[in-house]
Amino acid sequence: MKFDFKGKEYYIDGYLSSQLDSIVYNIKSDWDIVIIITGDRTVRVGKSVLAMTICAYLASALKNSKVNGKVMNENAYTMNDIYFNSTVMITEAQEKPKFAISHYDEARESLASTKYAQRAQQDVIDFFNECGQLNQIFVLVLPDFFGLKEDIAVARSEFLLNVYRTEKKKMIDLYHTGEKRPIVKFQRGQFQFFNRTNKSKLLDMSKSKKRKSYYLVKANFIGSFTNQYPLDEEKYKERKRESLKRFGERHKKEDVKVLTETKKFLEIASFLTPKQLRDMSIKLDRDDDYFRKAVERTKRKAEPILSKENELKDRKTVEIGDFS
Repeated sequence: MKFDFKGKEYYIDGYLSSQLDSIVYNIKSDWDIVIIITGDRTVRVGKSVLAMTICAYLASALKNSKVNGKVMNENAYTMNDIYFNSTVMITEAQEKPKFAISHYDEARESLASTKYAQRAQQDVIDFFNECGQLNQIFVLVLPDFFGLKEDIAVARSEFLLNVYRTEKKKMIDLYHTGEKRPIVKFQRGQFQFFNRTNKSKLLDMSKSKKRKSYYLVKANFIGSFTNQYPLDEEKYKERKRESLKRFGERHKKEDVKVLTETKKFLEIASFLTPKQLRDMSIKLDRDDDYFRKAVERTKRKAEPILSKENELKDRKTVEIGDFS
């Protein structure tokens, strides 16, 4: 079906629109809504495009709906409502009016270490638990449903949309030689819809079978979407690039800090005898080999980074030697 957003027509799946209509109806009764969008454990499948379409549809619906004779939200979705940083989203959401939309795109944090991603996820959980009822809608674009804590995956989110790619076999003259070859064409534009009950079953089934697959539970329905950008495509992509760049620079600084602290720890440990490590462990009421194992674990984790650092130093030394 088609809908109007800022004077232009866009397409949205009919079954999906009815689910979103229910959100617009219920949010009036003091609810907060969280929608999760994932990408079938794959990248570049169109998660952000679907998220933008959903947010635009919701914004259009909020504009055409009233509470006590007043429009719910005249302008609920703009470029300023897209976030690439969970901390910024949390801060700004607290200043937004009722019936606002926040579109969170995981572009930066999905590239982070598991530890960083888990910390960002916990910040969002804490925010939802402490903020009370904001009567807002949060559309979270995330790398993987199975990596989520149960608080978000089951308790706080209304439904899950998993975007996936399809494959079509074709025979084409790929190299313009007159000879056709079999190829497989990757196609975007499909998603699975899991309601609250089915996404809960999906997570439970994944844990019990120890498999991370979106096909362990049958989706409520399969939908489609088109490659459309209700907001300015170039501005969106530019903001995404800038966010990735800032994140990369900050993450490098954090890596340097961690490496420095690790090297200091290993340097101190190198001056301790096995007996001293054992005595320290006993004083802390730990196993005799507690500190010895801690040092060994740290060495193993730091070895790839330290080896690379030493390799770069050796290379620079050789280059200077050649030059002289």
